[in-house]
Amino acid sequence: MRLAAVKNVEFEDLGTFKEAFERRGVKVDWFEAYRGELPPAENYDLLVILGGPMGVYEEEKYPFLKEEEKLIRDFFERGKKVLGICLGAQLIAKAFGAKVFKGQWGKEIGWKPIYPQDDLERIYRDEIKVFHWHGDTFELPKGAVKLASSAMYPNQAFRIGERAVGLQFHLEVEPEGIERWIEAYRGELKEEGISPEEIRGRVEDWRKLKLYGDVFVEYFLRL
Repeated sequence: MRLAAVKNVEFEDLGTFKEAFERRGVKVDWFEAYRGELPPAENYDLLVILGGPMGVYEEEKYPFLKEEEKLIRDFFERGKKVLGICLGAQLIAKAFGAKVFKGQWGKEIGWKPIYPQDDLERIYRDEIKVFHWHGDTFELPKGAVKLASSAMYPNQAFRIGERAVGLQFHLEVEPEGIERWIEAYRGELKEEGISPEEIRGRVEDWRKLKLYGDVFVEYFLRL
């Protein structure tokens, strides 16, 4: 099984998901959309669209976003699975006709709980603390099943049929990744009044997040 991982910026990657997929026999190839690289859908079984600081409504500034929407639909129409994380989830929502917009409650950054529903409630049962870094949100696409919500944002995860899943939050990120984000988005943290220490997390937070991510990868592959 082959997976195409599409990056929207250099420093947001698959994190712990890479090892979780590879341990289950999935070969991972990387594509940098911001450099004009996109995978041919016919050569891959799985597509993962990763995060980035841009908004899906900034297609004139970032024209590769429109191409990613087409790619999402192409994979889906071929009967292949698609996973979107943060910006990737918003791209899936938009690709299936839903509105994406700035959240009215401001940015959600740091370690906060989500409340699983439907499939995710069956695998996690209770609320879980995950990592967030987003200011945009979305409506659910027509026919989508809500999988999670949070106190600030009602739509945190969704599934379309048995092939497309969007996660607004981050299960995949690891400590090294957060350090890269802190450096890249230092100005944003300052604007929001958030110190780097607040989002670095505890050892226990990271241990649980890796476990939650591994369970999710197993769920996604079994869809």
